[in-house]
Amino acid sequence: MTYTILTTCPSYGSRNVGDKLIEQRTRELVLREKGPGQFLTIFREEPLDDQLAEINASRAVLMPAFPIRDTPMHPGTYRLVDDLSRIQVPMVPIGANWNVYPGDDQSRRDIRYSEQTVAFLQHIAGQVDRVSCREHLVCRVLRKHGIHNMVMTGDPAFFDLPSLGKPMARPSRVERLAFSPPLSPFFVEQAESIMDMLAGMFPAAERFCAMHLADADTSPSLQSENSAAMSPEVAQKNRRIRQRAAQLGFECLDLAGNLEAMSAYDACDLHVGYECHAHLYFLSRRRPSVLIAEDARGVGFNYTLGVGGVTGFVRAQTGLREVRKRHTSGYCTTLRELALAPPRADVPELVWGFLEEELDTAFRRYAGLSAYLDELYERVMRPFIRSLP
Repeated sequence: MTYTILTTCPSYGSRNVGDKLIEQRTRELVLREKGPGQFLTIFREEPLDDQLAEINASRAVLMPAFPIRDTPMHPGTYRLVDDLSRIQVPMVPIGANWNVYPGDDQSRRDIRYSEQTVAFLQHIAGQVDRVSCREHLVCRVLRKHGIHNMVMTGDPAFFDLPSLGKPMARPSRVERLAFSPPLSPFFVEQAESIMDMLAGMFPAAERFCAMHLADADTSPSLQSENSAAMSPEVAQKNRRIRQRAAQLGFECLDLAGNLEAMSAYDACDLHVGYECHAHLYFLSRRRPSVLIAEDARGVGFNYTLGVGGVTGFVRAQTGLREVRKRHTSGYCTTLRELALAPPRADVPELVWGFLEEELDTAFRRYAGLSAYLDELYERVMRPFIRSLP
């Protein structure tokens, strides 16, 4: 049994370890529910022409994270082949996501994908019984574009198989703390304030600053994916984050491309930060986390999971629509987007207040999350994976 996986994590460029986590958790789900097998793994932006024979000999093309980006989707977010009929096995989204800035209610009201992207989405949806979405708001966006056969399975990263059935850890004190910085350079000052707050709130704790992506400084490769991650602005932002981390006693962890290095999180009592898949790693391992939403990804996860979420921006303008980008990064990368929704000034105070309440109650609001994840797996994700060809 062989499946093709179109991964969102290339072996070059930023090597986002969160995307690597999605890929690995997808493999684990398939192997558990479908039995022993092999995987042909290809980065989604690479053409498939030279590997069509192998792809068509596999059972299906699995598309974990299925990034819905109007760049357009094809050819753009996915390169694939020019004539999609040459791919003769089903293409199956798993944990589809969408991302724009800021990603609030107005974003969902205003979003209008191009005819080219809608045609591709309809082509994919027509091949499967259900399009797996990783959070509820993705389903709303697809429905708005005429696609109705969705199911909210959660992100593959929701499910750490050895942790299923286990309760949430509920620490009464924090001895080890992980912080993850934002992707957007425009959120760097807010992030520095949050790091200041965490150092003041947990002065005796061992503190880590986890860098999920490489940048132009740490991975000066000539080859990169079509994202903003390797821009000079992002590298400058990361330099500032690293400098403040050193000043405040945070140890920087470089996790890009190294899934095994994420195990450093297992010794931590709490995560606070912007990286969605640091957040999901912690929750899947039944440890508390606070996610600061910097775009539609965080907004959707916070809405769906219902605990530990803070919105990091505030809508300032209502008359302008979001920018259609040529790259696939949905976070804030332009001054026009910044004018739409600048970072909130009170986020450090909001996080401080939330953590004070949770420490006083041993993270009581997280207690039911383990049962939610267990039920979501048993009733939705597990049947979906078992339904694969």
